[in-house]
Amino acid sequence: MIYLDHAATTPLDPQVREAMLAWLGGDTGYGNPASDHTAGLSARRAVEQARADVAALIGATPEEIVWTSGATESNNLAIKGALEFRGQAQAHIVTSRIEHKAVLDTCRHLETRGLRVTYVEPDAQGRTSAASVLAALRPDTALVSLMWVNNETGVINPVEALAPVLRARGVLFHVDAAQAAAALNIDLSRVPIDLLSLSAHKCYGPKGIGALFVRKRPRARLAPQLHGGGHEQGMRSGTLATHQIVGMGAACRLAGAMRDGEPSRLRTLRDRLWQRLSALDGVHRNGEADDTAPAWLNLGFEGVEGESLRARLPQLAVSSGSACSSATREPSYVLRALGRDDELAGASLRFSLGRGSGADDIDAAADQVIAAVEALRALSPRWPAPQVESGSALAAAPAVFAAAALENVHAYAAPVWSRFVAPQLGGVLTDAAVIEAEAGSPAARSLLRLRARIEPGRVAAARFQAYGCPVTIAVGQWLAEQLETMTPFVPPTAAQIRHALEISEDKAHCALMGEDVIRALWKQMT
Repeated sequence: MIYLDHAATTPLDPQVREAMLAWLGGDTGYGNPASDHTAGLSARRAVEQARADVAALIGATPEEIVWTSGATESNNLAIKGALEFRGQAQAHIVTSRIEHKAVLDTCRHLETRGLRVTYVEPDAQGRTSAASVLAALRPDTALVSLMWVNNETGVINPVEALAPVLRARGVLFHVDAAQAAAALNIDLSRVPIDLLSLSAHKCYGPKGIGALFVRKRPRARLAPQLHGGGHEQGMRSGTLATHQIVGMGAACRLAGAMRDGEPSRLRTLRDRLWQRLSALDGVHRNGEADDTAPAWLNLGFEGVEGESLRARLPQLAVSSGSACSSATREPSYVLRALGRDDELAGASLRFSLGRGSGADDIDAAADQVIAAVEALRALSPRWPAPQVESGSALAAAPAVFAAAALENVHAYAAPVWSRFVAPQLGGVLTDAAVIEAEAGSPAARSLLRLRARIEPGRVAAARFQAYGCPVTIAVGQWLAEQLETMTPFVPPTAAQIRHALEISEDKAHCALMGEDVIRALWKQMT
């Protein structure tokens, strides 16, 4: 597997793992940092050293670092805690439409409690401009929450320009820096941000641990969201997980040590990948090209359906959006906010590079994506292709299906997967005696087309074209098989198609589309 999904999570660095192991065993590694005996004091020293390491990475002081379970909790504590402490439950917040769900969902929850929120639109390049944020301020604005680096596009927001203006206006400024800490040189000693969220697993540390920077001068005060012991200066109660905290500290030390050379290396690799993939027609870069964090590249591919594109890349770990939103199967709300339609947003891939990425990985990834896009476009009735009569789609995309031993990592039913991977009857028939029918599923944005050459008493040849998910393509291949082999031919029903291909309930519309197209063709045949 080629791993290019570091924006979702990074692998645990071996040095971080070694640092953590010392606190997962031995005679004193189990001590509670809040205890005053030898084991507890030892754990407390480790916790405080890690606190200093995190602070050093962002130009803060150790006492300004509050441990949390991750950036999601940090965002919640910052936004809810600041407003609750100030007694501003009816106040106004400014954020953007393309924030992480941990900020957007927190704001929407607060709206149910009477708080008013302005969601600023990004520009066409995915940046939330300083001017748009300042234009949204009102006399009762209490807080602005803005991410430093967008988690999907990598676009860098003008946080440094905004911070002093908001400070002068007395508006608290919270920044989600989960993606920025390892990518940018952050120095809070000169940028007057009040609250800043961090996550260890975005910078080669362990999952389940994060931190919130809470400025001391001038002091940003928070009401705790967890009660029960008064830990972390009363802002976040709960026994500290020493091993995770030590891991985050070690990860931040390494990130600081690598900050000079690594961004330049990643930018070179990212540009290499863009150069390869931009040679394809119909490729759109999502986000600003010139002011993006060095490891990000987000691209949309015309003429292919998103689920099929991802299924054609089983050995390439990339994302179609935020990992925290992927379970919804909805096109990225970030890309839609940039003006991408649902189809192009759904057919977009986020490549996020990391320490393990090399030139060979980039070249292999580019080869796989190009082959997958060409394969799907060769089958698509929506993409102009050479009208060459063929027994398979190989004539239109010769490097696509030959020797394609793709692993079924998405667990499609075997009859679907085998036909999706290597459809033998994809393509066109060009003769005048050919009849044609097509059917679509508007809700699924799918299209299936069948062509058949009719000779007395039989179907001499059949071909299909399909735009849609892997099941749509498999239905097209199966129907073409039936047309060529079934004598006498009897149009199959949707139920029969579902049974033959073991189609699940959530893909039943593909079988219905298959029934529609075969019956439309049958009317012409008879």
